Amino acid sequence: MGAPVSSDKAPPTYPGFDLQPAQLQQLEVFLDYMLEINKVMNLTGIREKGEARQRHVADSLSLIPIIESGSNLSIAQLSPSAVASASNQFYSTSRYARQEPVSRGNMPSADRGSKTVAGKAAVAAAASIASEAGTKPEGVSLRGQALSVIDVGTGPGLPGIIFAVARPLWKVTLLDSLRKRCDFLKKAIELMGLTNVEVVWSRAEDAGQDPVHRQGYDVAVARAVAETRTLAELCLPFVKVGGLWVAAKGPTPKEEVAGARVALQKLGGVLCSVELVDSFSSDGQRTAVVVRKVANTPAQYPRGQGLPGKSPL
Repeated sequence: MGAPVSSDKAPPTYPGFDLQPAQLQQLEVFLDYMLEINKVMNLTGIREKGEARQRHVADSLSLIPIIESGSNLSIAQLSPSAVASASNQFYSTSRYARQEPVSRGNMPSADRGSKTVAGKAAVAAAASIASEAGTKPEGVSLRGQALSVIDVGTGPGLPGIIFAVARPLWKVTLLDSLRKRCDFLKKAIELMGLTNVEVVWSRAEDAGQDPVHRQGYDVAVARAVAETRTLAELCLPFVKVGGLWVAAKGPTPKEEVAGARVALQKLGGVLCSVELVDSFSSDGQRTAVVVRKVANTPAQYPRGQGLPGKSPL
C-alpha cells in the first residue's frame, strides 16, 4: 500500500485503496478530532497529523487485504476429532513446530500459498475441515462482502473505525472497557457521519459471555499489545464458527505463535498463517496472525477476573 500521498489542497490518498473524496474527508475529520481530544485525554502517543495518517490510518488499512484474502469456508458443525486432526496436522508439519525463524522468505502467506511447508499444512488442515463440512478448501476473496467485524480493545477506534470508513458494507463493533474512550468514539462517529459502527462499553471477558456478542461476528480483530494466548481467549469467543480472528503483531511473532498452540485448540481455533503486512516499524515489517474458528468455544471461556492476562492458557 505504501505511505499516504498528500497535497496542500486535498486530503491524502492511500495507495491501494480506492477511497472516495467523502471517505478521505471522514478520515481527516477523525484524525482532527482525535488529536484535539488527545490534548486532554490519553488516546494516543502520536501528536502530529502526518504521523497519525501513517501510524493509525495506513497501518489500519494494511490489515484489510489480510481479512479479505481469507479462505471463505462455510464451515458446518464439526466433530472434535476433525478439529483436533486438522490442528495437529498443521502444527506437526509446520515450521512453527520446528521453531524455524519467521521471515519474508519462509512465512506462510496468501501469496505463497501451498509453496511453503507451513502453507501446505494449512491447506491440508483446511481441506480436512472442509471435507467434513462439505465445502471446498480453496480461498475465496471476501472483498465486496458485507462482514460483521468486532474490534476488541479498540482504544481510540483503531483499526475498527478506519475499517468502517474504507468498507461501508462492513458492520463494525468497537469494544472498549473505558467509558471515556467510548464517549469519544460515539462523538467521533457522529462527526464523521458513519452509520455502520456500534460502540460497546464492556470488558472483553464480559462481552464474550454475552449471547448478543458471543460467536456473533465474521471477523474479530485486535491491535492491542498483548500476548497471543491472552488475545486468543479474549477474541475467539466473539467469532462465528468459520470466521477469522486477525491479530496485528510485530516483525517477530514466532515464539508467541508457537506458544499459543494449546490455547487456540482449547478455544476452537486453527492457525491459518502469519502474514506480512504493508506496515513497518523501527524493528522491521509488521505481521498479522490469522486464525480460523473451526469449533464452538467452550462455555468457560473467556474467563473473568483478568485471568486471560494473569494466567494465559
